[in-house]
Amino acid sequence: MKIKVKLLLSIAMSVLLIPSMALSEIQTEKEFESLMPITGKVKTFFGEYELDHSFPTHETADKMYDLMDHQRATQLYLWGLPIVGITRIRHELTEKVKGYGDNRFATISTFNERRGVLTANESSTYFVATSDTSKSAVILDIPAGTVVGMVVDSWQASPDDVGLFSAQAGHGGRHIIVGPNTPVDTIPEPSALTDDFHVHHVKTNRVLLLGRIIGSPEKIKELSSKMYINYYGEKPVTKHLDANDQLLVSYQPRGLAYWEMLHIAINEELVMERDRLFMYWLKTLGIEKGKPFNPTERQKKILIDGALQGELMAKTFVFNERLDGVLRQNNWRMVLGGKWGDGIKGNQRMRYYDIFDPRARYTYEAITTSPAMTIPRTGGRAQAYIGKFEDETGARLHGEENYIIRIEKDVPASLFWSIVIYDTDTRTVIDNREKNGDGKATVGSRTPGLRTNPDGSYYMLLGPGKAPKGWEANFVRTLPERGWFPYMRGYGAGKAFFDDTYKFPVINKVKDFRKLK
Repeated sequence: MKIKVKLLLSIAMSVLLIPSMALSEIQTEKEFESLMPITGKVKTFFGEYELDHSFPTHETADKMYDLMDHQRATQLYLWGLPIVGITRIRHELTEKVKGYGDNRFATISTFNERRGVLTANESSTYFVATSDTSKSAVILDIPAGTVVGMVVDSWQASPDDVGLFSAQAGHGGRHIIVGPNTPVDTIPEPSALTDDFHVHHVKTNRVLLLGRIIGSPEKIKELSSKMYINYYGEKPVTKHLDANDQLLVSYQPRGLAYWEMLHIAINEELVMERDRLFMYWLKTLGIEKGKPFNPTERQKKILIDGALQGELMAKTFVFNERLDGVLRQNNWRMVLGGKWGDGIKGNQRMRYYDIFDPRARYTYEAITTSPAMTIPRTGGRAQAYIGKFEDETGARLHGEENYIIRIEKDVPASLFWSIVIYDTDTRTVIDNREKNGDGKATVGSRTPGLRTNPDGSYYMLLGPGKAPKGWEANFVRTLPERGWFPYMRGYGAGKAFFDDTYKFPVINKVKDFRKLK
């Protein structure tokens, strides 16, 4: 009893001390009045504003409302990037892939199909499906083998990996996906399933399911035939759909089209508690859930400008990194990694906040994430992604110049490694297709005929001309007047990829490639 009394007294004293500490720091009346005039001009970062007897003048009020609405539109652009990206790829699949609908996998394998997908790789075949957990629990079957997959919600948060880099470590399994509005009678009981199943809870109605299959064409065909999705109680459709070499776009549209896509997205999805204030901001700009898209002419101008400013901010996040813990040796950046909270993580949630800048940055340059992409699992069950946006002198990477990337030997990646070249404007594979030929944006361990240096290292050559004789496999043609940037990937990445033991590549601009032997 004495201990309890002492504890209560201690708590009471600590509570009493808090206001007394704050009292000594309270602003004085004189200090308060000195910071804003009663009548006169107020100078701010955004310009001067006039007060008359402490009333904003009519001109000042108009400027304030314009500033307020423009700022809101800019931040709403950044807020909406993940859901707009997911919504766009789903609508692209529905419009362009014959027979596409929920619970059907579409195959993305050709250069043209990948060309619109944010930072896609060329070393694996993609299988993409979408579903609606508000209709039923979703059943996903993954076969044993080299399937690298994930479950992603509408805001690009991921509850877990599936396949090779999941807790199942490539042994396959059945996955049950349950959302916030899944009918209870459609959620299977354990007794209704085999013992080999795993439950994933998502926070949105819509989900995207992605499987990347790595291997020979025969292996891809074999594994994909055993990978399917269905609502509980329904039979799965096991035949996957072919995208027929169509461009499938996941990068966010520009201008008013961005807001039209965001309007579609918020009407297809539930409103999360954390987003209610943002939904109010949208309302003040003429965009409401449950109502037609019909902003005024003034609001349209503000939305268009907000998308422009917002994209400039997103580009700055990506290409002028400022987040601690993300920058690595010789200015490579861990695309998804870094210290906890710096790079985007699976559920996007920290103890006291949900991440904002890292989410906007990542979902502007890429699409989909998972725990294995952000927090390396042990035993090489991880994916590593690093990016770089300048050469060794600090100069930006230009398509009209020639470059050599030197890649050190023994890349710590058990499944494959690659360097893929992306267009800075679209953040998709560089479109360097010849008039009647295929494009090529990748050099890596799965590149046929890859040339190795005598010391075991590799050269990747880049430039606007033709590949030097004998170096065709190591060459990627760049485009004059367009910027480019590389991602280096390691699938099955080892510890050396994350602890700076492995030395990342260097990028040097050269006049030509004549010195190569």
